[in-house]
Amino acid sequence: MTILIDTLGKAARHNMLVQAHCRKCGRQAKFLATDLVRFYSPGRRIETLPFKCRECDASDCRIVPIEFITDRTRETIVWRPTKVKQPG
Repeated sequence: MTILIDTLGKAARHNMLVQAHCRKCGRQAKFLATDLVRFYSPGRRIETLPFKCRECDASDCRIVPIEFITDRTRETIVWRPTKVKQPG
C-alpha cells in the first residue's frame, strides 16, 4: 500500500525532506519536514510552502517531498529555517 505524502505533517511523520527547486536558476535546497512544521501548519500542502531563491530572488519554486536516505547518500546538505526579527 502506498501513501500519498501531500501535507507537511505527513512528510514530518515519515522523516522526509522537503526540496525547493528554483525553476529560474536551478538552485535547490533541502529542509527537514520536522523543522518546517515549527513554522507552518502540519495540514499545509507541501507545494504551497513559500520559498524564495536566495540567488536570483525568484519565488517560482517547485516544492516536493523526498525520502531521506542515509545509508546510500554520502553527503546531504540540509538547511535549517530560522525566523529573524527585524530591528525597529
